[in-house]
Amino acid sequence: MQPELERALRDRNYTGVFLEQLTWEDFCTGFAESVQNIRQFTFQAVFSGVGRWSRLIDASRVALRLHGAIEEALIKAKFANLPALETAIDDERLLFQFRDTDYAFDLTFYGNGRVQLTRPGSTLRTFHRWYTRLMPTLPDILRKAIAALDAELHRALEGEQSSGIAPDEITKRVKLLTADFTFDVVCHNFRRHRFNDRARNLDVMMENIAIRLPDAGGRIDRSTNGAPQGDYDDFGRMDYRVSRRHPTQLSVSEHLQVMAPAASDWSGLFFQLVYSGEHSGADQQGTRVSLDTHHFLQPAAGADAYMSFFRDIGLAGFLASVTKGYDFDTTSGSLA
Repeated sequence: MQPELERALRDRNYTGVFLEQLTWEDFCTGFAESVQNIRQFTFQAVFSGVGRWSRLIDASRVALRLHGAIEEALIKAKFANLPALETAIDDERLLFQFRDTDYAFDLTFYGNGRVQLTRPGSTLRTFHRWYTRLMPTLPDILRKAIAALDAELHRALEGEQSSGIAPDEITKRVKLLTADFTFDVVCHNFRRHRFNDRARNLDVMMENIAIRLPDAGGRIDRSTNGAPQGDYDDFGRMDYRVSRRHPTQLSVSEHLQVMAPAASDWSGLFFQLVYSGEHSGADQQGTRVSLDTHHFLQPAAGADAYMSFFRDIGLAGFLASVTKGYDFDTTSGSLA
């Protein structure tokens, strides 16, 4: 493992760490070896000051600039298959789809300022190759998107005659308000260690999270679980969610959620692990803090979200604790 990566894991500071140099062998250690698939990955962000595109900016002009930025990212990521990049232009949406067999993703810029990057399910190993190659380029795409939108807003507000102004003289109106990385993992087909008998998702939840279920009157009795073990006919689902503050980034919170729906005969646990940055975050005194825009517009945020949060906290910490005592399978799709 790189000395810089060892330092970053210890200090939660990934400045100077090159994620593209992180090998699968470095990532897939310990409990991560038990997780074979990821169901979906989503990055979402919100820009301010955009308004509605159909009234303020030329979507085609922005699309041309962003298409070039995404092509540069694909070249840097060594995905090579540039003809697989397609662009769809609407009044209120720009959609960029990379239709590659291994490295597919959708990147959408909405007219209300929302940005969404979605990667479909795959094996975790294939996802690792995609994430470590593409995600270090995302901050550059976002910065170029902000610059393109600023230029269009300047043109709309100051008139066409202002189009020749130098980029560094354009008023900066568009800002990054929120950003989050969401990793979805589905575990199913639970078997108890050594016994190999099948267990339902609620068996796993109640054994390892110690949640009590309400009775028919909605009451929770501390002396009992509120329902006989395995008697779940009156229940629809069970969800558990908690968030923790990032140890060094005040505007970042780390959300851990697991859902146990009744679908597919209580067979699956759906984990959603979210590394989230917002302006509305608060420190321990309750004072609101602003989003550290610089953090999310640098590759360090994606590295921290992937290594320290997703692998170490999400998989080796939370998912391992919830499923303790059970063997399971994972899937990159649905349980239907």
